[in-house]
Amino acid sequence: MAISSFGKILTVLDLFSVSRPIINVDIICDELALSKPTAYRYLKELVSTDILKRISGTSGDYTLGSKIAVLDYISHSTDPLIQISIPFMRDIVERTELCCLLTYLNHDYCIDLHHETFKDAELLSFGRGCPRPVYVGASPKIVIAHLSKQRIQAYYQQFSKELAQVGFAQTQDEFIQHMRKIKKQGFYLSQGEIDPQLCSLSVPIRFSSKEAPIALTLVASKNRFDFINIQKLIEILQNNAAQIEHKFATLSESQGNPI
Repeated sequence: MAISSFGKILTVLDLFSVSRPIINVDIICDELALSKPTAYRYLKELVSTDILKRISGTSGDYTLGSKIAVLDYISHSTDPLIQISIPFMRDIVERTELCCLLTYLNHDYCIDLHHETFKDAELLSFGRGCPRPVYVGASPKIVIAHLSKQRIQAYYQQFSKELAQVGFAQTQDEFIQHMRKIKKQGFYLSQGEIDPQLCSLSVPIRFSSKEAPIALTLVASKNRFDFINIQKLIEILQNNAAQIEHKFATLSESQGNPI
């Protein structure tokens, strides 16, 4: 499908990352295969809407503009799934004294929509909007396990090299078998996959039969998990996930949009 002019302009935003928060016209031309006049036109459009801003005192460097922060604030403050989940996540944190994440899986990465931490606990690389790989960790695996076989196969085909490198699956059949097992048991425990010192435990929040679930995840150090009743944590997560699903379904029905 051909990308619209507006869509082409927005591809500039894909060039930003935590490791590259600043771009210039040369980067746009090189990585998007655009002419300089076209690149400058895209930049002008994005700056005029406050999506990007030019850094003063430079020869033409750009960073993300204030509109991005405003949109993120609106999204976080009004997303019904997040607002419904927050009280349950806070209760989970108080009961377990662990950190709790609400994670969404995109096709190429997963991101946390919200997190609650216990006291001053740190999440290291975790946090709202921080992209993470889809081939390691509990959150992406519990979501992928609940996708259709066709979509599971597509994930394997895209990340087969990475899945083999981390020792999770060497073949497509092995990957599918792992996903079936995860779906059947209803949870996934990751031990040191993202960080050698961290463990994470995830269950799915299935708010729609037509869409991928959201992952509800507990995160703590491996040392902490060694002294915890894992089965009890699973029960706490699953009970809260069920309540979140029920509240979301009730809200959707009350607004005349049954799932």
